[in-house]
Amino acid sequence: MKASLPMVARALSGPRLKQGVIALGIVIAVSSPAFAQVELSGSYSIRMYEDYIERGPGSFMGDFTGMPMSDEGRAKALLYTSNLPSMIERQCLAQSPWVGQYRPLGLRIWSEVDDGRVVAWVIAGDYLRGTITIWMDGRPHPSPNAWHPPSGFSTGHWEGDTLVVRTTHVKTAWIRRGVGIPGSDKSEFTVLITRHENLLTITTIQDDPIYLTEPHVVSRVWEFDPNGSQAPNNRSTCNVGNEIPALEDTGKVPHYLPGANPEEDYMVKHYNVPKDAAMGHAYTLYPEYRKMLRGSYTPPTSCDRYCCGWIERQGLPGAAPSLTCNDGNLPRALRDALTNQR
Repeated sequence: MKASLPMVARALSGPRLKQGVIALGIVIAVSSPAFAQVELSGSYSIRMYEDYIERGPGSFMGDFTGMPMSDEGRAKALLYTSNLPSMIERQCLAQSPWVGQYRPLGLRIWSEVDDGRVVAWVIAGDYLRGTITIWMDGRPHPSPNAWHPPSGFSTGHWEGDTLVVRTTHVKTAWIRRGVGIPGSDKSEFTVLITRHENLLTITTIQDDPIYLTEPHVVSRVWEFDPNGSQAPNNRSTCNVGNEIPALEDTGKVPHYLPGANPEEDYMVKHYNVPKDAAMGHAYTLYPEYRKMLRGSYTPPTSCDRYCCGWIERQGLPGAAPSLTCNDGNLPRALRDALTNQR
């Protein structure tokens, strides 16, 4: 059975979207009895075939495409400058427990067992994301006033071959890599973890009553790696350093004043992306929005950065029609080869 999130989006929006995505994910995954379980333990390597820009180098400032942002979220994101996380007091701030959806890193998963019964699944963390413990023993979530640890608090249960996780008690953190899209500490996540043979799919559905108007849905894939490193985590310690000497001991916090972000129109000027789409308005996520653009959208005639997907970065054909895959983010040898072909 094949289906996709856009199929759900045509019929659902807002809270119904979340329910539809969960139902679709479980229906696709279920191929065994209702209480089936699968072995998740092991090391998984990242596969960058999808959304490599978001998982790797990070997108452009002012690129909020694909995000259902509230006015408050949009305003806060536009205050962001890339110098902000370089401040000493912010370099080691904990990120969201599910920030792995936006990072180019592998995963390690194991189970905690008591008397032969799995009481928790554990996803290893690092210096920017706490180790996630997914409790399977039926314990309740703490009071909303309880401490919010870097890992949040997660419980899970099986629905078919899908581990359904609920995560609460998270910290305020940026959602998307490098562009300042905020997530509040009131965010809650519903997470679907499904293993299809060697492929592990993790779908996160983030609800945030402060900065999002609809659930934010992200799906990523990793591949089981039996030769994955079993060494201690070499990213367990965060060391700070003075990355911007001009800010040292000044008390200044890098930011843009409201209406003064020079990158606000970047996607419009460089890619002809309509500003309402670049600024993360929820209605631009749906197929109907394409109909609104018919006759008015003109694709760019050239591209100077992030013109290439992961396939092209491996030296294979696949660039967008009429555009040459050649940008400054390519490996030098491949960039030179493509240049010489002109």
